[in-house]
Amino acid sequence: MNATLPPDDVVLVLESFSGGKLTRHRDLATLIGLSRQGQRDDLLTELSFHAKFVANSSRTLKRIGPEAEGAQVLSAEMQKGVETATRLARELLRGGTEEQRAAFEQTYFRLTPDALQNLFALCYDLSWYKNWLLDTRPPHARKQPSSTLWRAALFVLIIGTIFWLGSFNARAGLANELLVAGTVTLNSAVLPEVEQHVYREWSALGIVMIIGYLLVLIGSIVFLLRSPYRLREHGWLMMSAILLFVFVPVEVFVMVIDIRMILLELVGGGSLPAFRELFLSRISALAGAPLVAALCYYTIIALAVFQPFRRRSEASR
Repeated sequence: MNATLPPDDVVLVLESFSGGKLTRHRDLATLIGLSRQGQRDDLLTELSFHAKFVANSSRTLKRIGPEAEGAQVLSAEMQKGVETATRLARELLRGGTEEQRAAFEQTYFRLTPDALQNLFALCYDLSWYKNWLLDTRPPHARKQPSSTLWRAALFVLIIGTIFWLGSFNARAGLANELLVAGTVTLNSAVLPEVEQHVYREWSALGIVMIIGYLLVLIGSIVFLLRSPYRLREHGWLMMSAILLFVFVPVEVFVMVIDIRMILLELVGGGSLPAFRELFLSRISALAGAPLVAALCYYTIIALAVFQPFRRRSEASR
């Protein structure tokens, strides 16, 4: 805000900014002057916020009529806004003269229809002050979405997906070498040395898979929170988020088994029967829920590519 402008100059600026729609020039200048005098710009800003709500609500009620659905609720909320605006204006006027306080009490704060209409007019002028504050706020003070953060999160998400699903596919290939085709039964024809080597590679890939999954979770959470893509406008993104997070308990469960197998490999001394037990537990965990989850993850990729159920709106651009 241009705090160096005298109150009367601010009113002139607001008159031009509003297209000549102000009606309470002197009283508006009084409030601005008192906020400068007592260094209470924050109080005037809060007053203009509530005044804007009152002005907008008043226009809406006039348009829809008192019998419209929701009119009573809006009227009650507007009444609260009027009370708040009156309280804030009186607080500002404490720093003024007795004459100023009496003039405002007589013109705006009495419980008469004329005073109420005058108050609505003052609130309308104050709403233009609020709009002017928003329009002239320095660019660095405006809340802007951080494109760097969500783009970095998207990059982490992509890298994590490559590690995660890449290691998942590699592990699926290793599992086929140990199992009888179409079953979860170990192939007795596989040599113990080969089986031990497969378990070693399986454990190493498990490390990559866990790291990748954690990157995907972190990246997706940050992306959903900070990206300009809103779930209500991008149905594909909502479906993807649901498919990803609904299987988190499943992934945590099998991740515990993977960690046990990794630790067995890292500390050494793990017997072949111990590896077999953990391997079969991992393959048959939760009656095949991890396989269903994997199919859903690939569905997410398809959703991200084709982006169905997308609603165009200004908020999502």
